[in-house]
Amino acid sequence: MDASLRNTASLVGRIEKLRDDLIKHFEALVGHAGINRPDRTSTAITQYQMQVETAALIRATEDFQALIRQLQEMWLFGQLDTVGESKVQQQTDENAKVVAELLKQLLERQGPAPREQVDGGSPPAVDEAMPNGSSPAQGAVSNSELES
Repeated sequence: MDASLRNTASLVGRIEKLRDDLIKHFEALVGHAGINRPDRTSTAITQYQMQVETAALIRATEDFQALIRQLQEMWLFGQLDTVGESKVQQQTDENAKVVAELLKQLLERQGPAPREQVDGGSPPAVDEAMPNGSSPAQGAVSNSELES
């Protein structure tokens, strides 16, 4: 991997250089497009300069794409150590702790799980009433029907 991508300062410097190149070539291209001289020689020179600036603009864009590709590869393979702990990561960790605490409180309110499920035994009978007082769905088969 390119040594210039190993730390934040050099990475930011490379991005700024590429950005400045893009802006410089785009401004030059736009400046040449505004030149309007009636003679053939000036028109030919302007056309040539526009071709040169267009080629340079394309090359600068390709360099940016190459940098993006290198950063993606570094990120995928775990080599991108320039970011460190971010605010988003800290917020995600805090949210995960809150969710874990809420789940723990929910489990405490519900009480222990049925003994059969904890011990790996058979699940409770299906023909028992649901916790909300309703009966099981129609078409459900009870444990007694399965055993016969």
